[in-house]
Amino acid sequence: SIDNFSVTTNFSAVMACFNNIGPGLEAVGPTCNFGAYSIFSKIVLIVDMLAGRLEIFPILILFSRSAWKHR
Repeated sequence: SIDNFSVTTNFSAVMACFNNIGPGLEAVGPTCNFGAYSIFSKIVLIVDMLAGRLEIFPILILFSRSAWKHR
C-alpha cells in the first residue's frame, strides 16, 4: 500500500503471489503486470511467493528458535 494503489489491487497482488495463481485484479490484472510497484514492494511480493510455494508452516519452522536448539 506504500505505492498508492487501491486496496483491491494490493490485496489481489499479494493473493496472486501467495497462491501462485497468476494475475490479480485491477492494476495487476490479466492485461497488466507488477512493473509499477516499487523495489521494496516487489521484494515483499517475492517473499510472499516463496512462502506460498514452500508452504507457510515450513517457513515458520525455519525461523523458529526452538527448531534450531540442540537437545
